[in-house]
This record gives sequence, structure tokens and C-alpha cells, in this order.
Amino acid sequence: MFGTLRSKFQTVQDGISASLRGFSLSDSPKTKKSLHVGKVNYGAGADILHHFQLQWNELHELAEENATKSREVDILIGGIYERLDRQWSSINILNGTLAAIPKINNDIQNLMDQIGSLEEAFEEVEAALYRLEDLNETLELQNRQLDHRFQLALYKEKKLAELDSVRAELARDHKERVLQQELRQQKTLKERQETFDKVFQGELENYKVTGSVPKIVSPHKGPTLEEIVLENDSTDFDEFLES
Repeated sequence: MFGTLRSKFQTVQDGISASLRGFSLSDSPKTKKSLHVGKVNYGAGADILHHFQLQWNELHELAEENATKSREVDILIGGIYERLDRQWSSINILNGTLAAIPKINNDIQNLMDQIGSLEEAFEEVEAALYRLEDLNETLELQNRQLDHRFQLALYKEKKLAELDSVRAELARDHKERVLQQELRQQKTLKERQETFDKVFQGELENYKVTGSVPKIVSPHKGPTLEEIVLENDSTDFDEFLES
């Protein structure tokens, strides 16, 4: 593009030089001019001017084209500058990041140390939780034992109450049986007494008649009915029931 522009300027310069040489030839003595007056081209100046106008228009168009392309180049350079500026900012950030890598490594090492401490603390907490679970199981076992003991005490009280009720009932039954036994013994004694009275009356009548008392031989040895003494005390039997 610039080579074409340079060639155009060279062409214009050559044209101007040629026109100047033409004007210098036209300024020669009148004698010569008069001699060649029949060969002068009066339209040569107009052709030269037209030629220069065309050259000038072409130069103007080239200048406008160059201005347009210069603006495009300026926009392109601006975009390149912005990209380079962003890249430069990125490079600065990268440099700052690279410079901070040792500090980051130290921070990572500190974090690793803290993680190790936390792992030890977690292990201690886990062991404490196991101990707490064992303690909870022990407490639950003790609570169940206390509950069982309480239930056993209630059961014992219930059974003692039932035993007292049974003892009272047995005592009442014993008293009733003793009373019935006494009534039966009294009835038996009364019947025997009546029998003995009848026998005595018979013997007495026989004695009155015969004047002697017949001896009655007992078929068995042992105490007589008069020697039998009944005990109404039931203390031993009550103690036996309460034991």
C-alpha cells in the first residue's frame, strides 16, 4: 500500500517537472515562438491540469483509505493493548500467587498439624464415648437391678400379706376345728358320763340287792377315761402355723 502511494507521488512529481520544463520552453525568445507558433498545443495545459486533478483525487482517496485503515489499526492496537494489559495483570497475579506459595505451604503444614491434633482429640473423644456407653450400660443395669429389687420387695410384701391372710384364715379354721373338737369331746364325755351313770346306777341297784360290787376287768391297759385331761391351749399349734 505505501509502495503504491510512493509511486503515485513520484508520478505526480515527474508530471510537475515535465510541466515546468514545458513552461520554460514556452518562455524562449519571441522569434523562436513565432517560428513554431503553428505547432503549439493550446490544450496541453488543460490535459496536464486534468491529469493532476485525477492524481490528486486518487491521492485523496488513498489518504481517506489510509485514515480508515489507520482507525482500524488503532482499534486493533487498542484491543491488543487491552489483551496485553489483561495478560500483564494476570502475570502480576500469577507472580503474586507464586510468591505466596511458601506461605501457602506453611499454612498447609499448619493445617496438617492441626488435623493431626484433631485426630488425636477425636480418638480421645471416641474412647471417652466408649467409656460413657459402658457407664450408661452399668447404670442401666443398676437401675434394672433396683427395679427388680423394688418389684421383689413389692412381691414379698404382697406374699406376706397373702401369708398373713392365710394365717388368719388358718387360725380361724383351727379355732373352729378346736371348738368343734371340744364340742365333740364334750358330747362324747357327756355320752360316756351318761353311760357310766347308767352302769353306776345298775351296779348300785345290784349292790343293794346282792350287797357286793362286781369287778369289771378292763380289756386293755392304759389310763381310764377319768384320767384323760384335755388341753384347751392351742399356742403350740399357732406357733407351728406361723413358723
